[in-house]
Amino acid sequence: MTLADKTMTTHTPWQAPGPGLWQRDVTHFPDAVTRYNTEFLTEFFNSIGMREGFRNYGLLLDHFDMRPVGGRLYTRPRSVGVPEKASSPPPKFIFKLLFLLHPEMRYRKKRAVEVFATRLWREDRARWRNELAPKLRQRNLELQQINLAILDDTALRLQVEATRQACFESWRIHFLLLPADWIPVGDWLRHTYEWTGVTPTEAMTVLKGKAQGGVAPLALLDQLADAVRSVEASSEILRDGSLDAHNRVERLRASDPGVARALDTYFNEYGFRLVTGFDLCDLTLRELPHVLLSSIAAQIDKRTPLQDNAAPEEAALRLRNRVPAAARAEYDSLLEEACAAYGLEDENVGMTTLWPSGLMRRALLAAGERLVSRGVVKRPEHLLDATSAEVAALLGGPGTAPSGDELARRAEERQLLNLEELPAELGEPEAPPPAELLPPACARAMLGLMFYMTHFGADPARRPQATNERLDGHGVSGGRYAGRARIVRSAADFEKIESGDVLVTRTTSSGYNVLLPLLGAVVTDRGGALCHTAIVAREFGIPAVVGTGDATSRIPDGVRIVVDGDRGVVEILA
Repeated sequence: MTLADKTMTTHTPWQAPGPGLWQRDVTHFPDAVTRYNTEFLTEFFNSIGMREGFRNYGLLLDHFDMRPVGGRLYTRPRSVGVPEKASSPPPKFIFKLLFLLHPEMRYRKKRAVEVFATRLWREDRARWRNELAPKLRQRNLELQQINLAILDDTALRLQVEATRQACFESWRIHFLLLPADWIPVGDWLRHTYEWTGVTPTEAMTVLKGKAQGGVAPLALLDQLADAVRSVEASSEILRDGSLDAHNRVERLRASDPGVARALDTYFNEYGFRLVTGFDLCDLTLRELPHVLLSSIAAQIDKRTPLQDNAAPEEAALRLRNRVPAAARAEYDSLLEEACAAYGLEDENVGMTTLWPSGLMRRALLAAGERLVSRGVVKRPEHLLDATSAEVAALLGGPGTAPSGDELARRAEERQLLNLEELPAELGEPEAPPPAELLPPACARAMLGLMFYMTHFGADPARRPQATNERLDGHGVSGGRYAGRARIVRSAADFEKIESGDVLVTRTTSSGYNVLLPLLGAVVTDRGGALCHTAIVAREFGIPAVVGTGDATSRIPDGVRIVVDGDRGVVEILA
């Protein structure tokens, strides 16, 4: 029986990769992950990962273990001072004793108090904007300006490794900053829920307009659209459907110096960022010329409306009125901090993960193209299923290089693994330490973080229901829109999207931000009130329904649908 036969006809009894409960990362990596990226991610998470950020914010989480199973990635949270095989927290008196005697737990107890006293997230956000973002942007620009084609094998091998190390450091900064966003927003949401009973989806309307990092691509896209609009020849090229997309982009560049400058400026900033996902097999904007051209045309035809500031202000007043009078001063303080922190993750993820990962893809494909020209490998993208040591060996470094046939087999195996849906969880549940056993500041930090993480994936207050003509999910961005559904399950599907379409996909990343000027609405299988789709759809002002469960399998591609972001309903029209 072949692997394809086995995958399609049997259910593999997948086993947990270690003790405890392991959860599959369906948000970032719904499909089987390339071998190069699997090695990178497992090395990152099991060495640095979230450790630094967790410790800096006094959290009792130490890190997340990450291990591959069946080509997918599974994670398990690990607490400070807890043995690997522990299935339940220690007795209460032992737990209290640990905060007196265990050096690391004593540190985190003290640190959590300092975090809330100093409002550390404000300092981290300022540091991101004033120091870290400019530094990372400059390094990314320097890496992408290197002409990889003219490097000899040794220089190219070193450049691939340098790009990998730069990606490692950029990911470190992303996860260092995560608690600066999640804790204050989660802290405000948790208290608001306790005071008012509103769902996080309802509460998050108050923060609309506070995460402007998500709409940053519009500024340069506006400049590019203005440049094309002002030159008649450029506008004609943009609309010329007889030319393929690559040809149209090059003719646009040649049509006018101002258009060329605006195009290059946009490409320099966003061209090498991953758009279609987080894996190295995903595509960058430079590889999606149709999307770029459609985005320019959409921006010319339909300017993104200005935010209606009255709507979130009215929602904020209604929500505040539901808070008990005695708690309103505390509520105001928590909301102020949530506003100060909100959107930092979405603001930095493009710079810290999608851009350097796109540059890592670029370097590997450049090496792959060279090896294809020599007959060493069969396709450039097959190099994505080699390990870093194997890539070095293929470029003349030490070690054993895999054959082209072996790399082709791995690439095929990864595609076949996608035919089987793996369990969301593997292993046995572990009881976390009760919050009442934790020192107050530690408990507050942990509860805020966990509240955010819980509602990143789904809103447990509602369970999606479905009929043949209707899907229920979580309405995370208001409004009602009717349009053509475009089902996006893979990078190749992005070529179908036209202006005004409704994007129907499993989940989105910040790379999708360059697509949003095109779209009339968004529907996803997964997600909750704090997922990327929810945050950025609110900022762009387009209807969105997330967490439908199976929209990508139940909605036919090309059918007209109605997306109601207020009610969380998607209607399939005949």
